[in-house]
Amino acid sequence: MDVPVLVVGGGPTGLAMALFLARHGVGCLLVERRTTTSPVPRATHVSRRSMELFREAGLEEEIRRAGFEVVREDDPRLRTRPERHLPRVVLQAASLAGPGPVGVLETGDEELAVPGPCAPFWCGQDRMEPLLAKAAARHGADVRFGHELTGLWPGEDSTRARVRAAGTGRTYTVDARFVIAADGARGEIAERVGIAREGLGTVAHRVSILFRADPGRWARDRRFFMCMIQNPGFDGAVMELNTPGRWCAAVDYDPARAEPDGTYSARTCLDLVRAAVGDDRSDAAVDTVFHWKARHRIAAAYRSGAVFLIGDAAHLHPPSGGYGSNVGFQDAHNLAWKIAAVLGGWAGPRLLDTYDEERRPVGKATAEQSMLLDGVPPEPLGGSVVRCDPRTLIMGYRYHSAAVLGPPHGPAFPAAFTLRGDPGTRLPHVWLRTDAGERVSTLDLCHGHFVLLSADPVWAAAAARSAKETGVPLRGHHLAATGSELADPSGEFPRSCGTGPAGAVLVRPDGMVAWRTARAVPPDPDSAQDLVTAAVRRVLALPERAAPPVLGPPRLSRGSYRRVGSDG
Repeated sequence: MDVPVLVVGGGPTGLAMALFLARHGVGCLLVERRTTTSPVPRATHVSRRSMELFREAGLEEEIRRAGFEVVREDDPRLRTRPERHLPRVVLQAASLAGPGPVGVLETGDEELAVPGPCAPFWCGQDRMEPLLAKAAARHGADVRFGHELTGLWPGEDSTRARVRAAGTGRTYTVDARFVIAADGARGEIAERVGIAREGLGTVAHRVSILFRADPGRWARDRRFFMCMIQNPGFDGAVMELNTPGRWCAAVDYDPARAEPDGTYSARTCLDLVRAAVGDDRSDAAVDTVFHWKARHRIAAAYRSGAVFLIGDAAHLHPPSGGYGSNVGFQDAHNLAWKIAAVLGGWAGPRLLDTYDEERRPVGKATAEQSMLLDGVPPEPLGGSVVRCDPRTLIMGYRYHSAAVLGPPHGPAFPAAFTLRGDPGTRLPHVWLRTDAGERVSTLDLCHGHFVLLSADPVWAAAAARSAKETGVPLRGHHLAATGSELADPSGEFPRSCGTGPAGAVLVRPDGMVAWRTARAVPPDPDSAQDLVTAAVRRVLALPERAAPPVLGPPRLSRGSYRRVGSDG
């Protein structure tokens, strides 16, 4: 079978990739060797930035129904609707039920204060994966669980893969223009295509224990995002899961002091849970136990020819901070629109080089921050790494690549958090009003296409003419208090985006600013069009002058494949 994109791996990142591609109209086959989505509620935190991506994909309301909305600890909804809300507070206590003092380690107020259209959510992998899988299939992706990649042969213009269906043992061949390796921490695709992975390796051995317990008074009085517990019988963290009465306890362990097979026995795990709860009368019962390694590993490249790495296949680090799956969602979102642009003919192939240029520095910096949060000293990481504002990790990162027309290079994580419309950063959120009175965010305007935003109407007309000339899906919007298609009642847009009353900002389909101008004098329509067209061509790696593309499915050329790695 021929497909434009083959995604290998059906975890959260791979499923998100399939969804984002399908939303762009790109044909996609996803294969996952597991027969079902994950039953384990890992990767529970869905950040504000990730929720913005899923808002674009039409999943915001479904995630809202499946998880807890994360709110400030003084939010009144914690009393009126506790079943739908969770306080963004990290506590410290001797036990959950104990009478001892409870300290507050973190409130998360900074994250919640970042302006945006979406709240963060607490929604475990066991709930997110089915939502993503169904949405991807609903939009046209071919999602196949119980299908395992067994061979891979990269070619010049496409890649050949062999897949085995677990239920029947049948094998079949897939020819794909691009292959996305979302095969996780234990995936082999990176090694097969010659991409090295660097880092400190295993930094801790951990056990996560899913247990059931009647929360009783201790949970009603002390609801939390996470509780760090330390007593003679337990030293670790406890989290509430989305199902009432279900919890997760996690601790470090020494395999040399565990059972002969290097794991903890069921009895040991139950003792740990009872020590964490701190109530001998508790009816706590262990459901599931899984042992795992906290590791630090970064791919030396995110791309080899037609093969791209995303998620844990590209960057691996401890879960401290809850950044892992969120960085993977951002990988997928960044790459999906670029693949759609190249396959659609409205971008040059060199645009795909910017995926590595933009996402690898972010992945590396995020891994370093997670290591610091996990207690690893900065010396093994290079010595110069310092803790940064958590808002920067969530949505204050900055891209530097050929797809961003801005100032000289700087760090992926700037020293100070700011979102003010600088090229390479996420577009500032401003609430607008449509003619029908509907409230929309500036971020809602760039779903699936480029947008040019300005308080001066000349730029909207220039965008329309530029789109006709280049064939690029580009829309212009005039934003003003009155007399415009989209009202900006607060007048906040020119200030927040740095355009002033006469400038404009060009925003990519992923919500990142590609180019900005703050001209003191409005240009005439022709010069405005020339400026916009030149910026669009540079961002998309298009030649200076080219005929509008003829959109259609990509053509794959067979042959010239080279076999890599083992057959599995």
